[in-house]
Amino acid sequence: MKVKNYLSLLLFLIFSLSYTQTVDDIIRVSSYYNDGTARFNAMGGAFSSLGGDLSAISINPASSSIFTYNEFGLTIGLDDNNIENNLNGYLSKTKSSAETLNQLGAVWVFTNGKAKFSFAYNLQNVYSYNDDFSFSGNNSSSIDKYFLYYADGVPSDDLLIYSDETTQSVYRYLGENYGFGDQQAFLGYQGYVINSLDSSNNTYESNAIYNQVIQDIAIERIGNHYKHSVNIGGSYNNHVFFGANLNIHSLEFQERKIFNESGYSNNSKLQNVNFNEYYNSIGTGFSVQLGSIIKVRNIRIGISYQTPTWIDFEEENEQILETRVVNDNQIKTYSIDPTTVNIYDRYRFRLPSRSTFGFSHIFSQRGLISLDYEITKYNNAMFTDNDDNYLNELNYIIDNELYATAQSIRLGGEYRIKNNSLRAGIFHYKGPQNLNGNKINGFSLGYGVNFGGQKFDISYVSQSSYFTNSLYSKGLTTPYSTDKAVNKIIASYHFNF
Repeated sequence: MKVKNYLSLLLFLIFSLSYTQTVDDIIRVSSYYNDGTARFNAMGGAFSSLGGDLSAISINPASSSIFTYNEFGLTIGLDDNNIENNLNGYLSKTKSSAETLNQLGAVWVFTNGKAKFSFAYNLQNVYSYNDDFSFSGNNSSSIDKYFLYYADGVPSDDLLIYSDETTQSVYRYLGENYGFGDQQAFLGYQGYVINSLDSSNNTYESNAIYNQVIQDIAIERIGNHYKHSVNIGGSYNNHVFFGANLNIHSLEFQERKIFNESGYSNNSKLQNVNFNEYYNSIGTGFSVQLGSIIKVRNIRIGISYQTPTWIDFEEENEQILETRVVNDNQIKTYSIDPTTVNIYDRYRFRLPSRSTFGFSHIFSQRGLISLDYEITKYNNAMFTDNDDNYLNELNYIIDNELYATAQSIRLGGEYRIKNNSLRAGIFHYKGPQNLNGNKINGFSLGYGVNFGGQKFDISYVSQSSYFTNSLYSKGLTTPYSTDKAVNKIIASYHFNF
């Protein structure tokens, strides 16, 4: 028998050697939409060749040198979400709403003869993770497969609680010494979801008997990916514009997941499972952007490149498992609450690089049309700790399953009537080409009024997205899809100074 170390009850936080990242996490942190000013949104975000908008600086750094006056801008948005989830053909609908800071920034312009220089700062909401939804359905696969997966090969003695131990001390010990997987095996074993089949071979069996089970899942997500761009730009003779950004990225993602399972056979020892998890991820990193805009009469051509983004992540999670089990002909409730926050080793992830090409045409200072085409190289993404076998396995998946490129197309137009502007746009974002799903489509409308040194803009965006996920990354890998319709109202206020 292996004697486990008894840890002090004063120890609440642990540092685990394990990682919990999955391919879904890779897609999540790499996703982008480029929210921004009301004008930017109203024209579908097609601004890489236009410039002259604070949000355009985050697309093409040369955009700051298009400005003719110093300008400050603030943008807020309200999102109304309608979410439809599909689990094995069972549809569930949920509504939610969220407020966001879309953009905040300023630009300073200096002119010297034919030369012009600009400095700018812009905060851009790259992606919002705010979701609150629930769904349910029948499934021929149970949560027992999740715990069986992690228990396979784990010595059964490690999953016992001896007289001088507690649930908390064993859970922490396993995390510190063996990692996340052994903790999951412990939860499943102590919650009677699984039972030891052969202690000598470290094999396990399920205590659940079922043909189909009923699964109810509630997920709450909060967070944003913000990009802080410190910009310098310049132009010569009002024909050639250029610029560079140093981008500081900040990501925060929180997820609370409540998984409930019932509907087992009458002769099943396991009758109900409630598995609650809380996950928090914070990331900070940087990237560099270079861009240029060439203006020839009424034609503008823009090109920009954003380097891969290097982000350091810190992650933590909490778990509680509650089960109802038939024991001695009575239904008993078991609550496995480690009262522990797992804090994982910091790691670095490299987000993909991005290239943008744009074309626009100005019509007699009354109207314009603009088109953007953007490419994201997912095979540039990777975990940079090459000494870790698990992260190397994920890098292999990136190279072999997330190949090719992700693409986005944005088209927008504007028509001016004196100091009033009418705008419209369409957009399409697509994830890695080999993934079924992970796309965003939509259209936008907008209105703006210019009071001379002040501007007010408002826009409406109708956006639909489709994503595929799995219930869990291991064991219970049943896929489910999310069809999300978002209606946005965005308002901006800008003034010259």
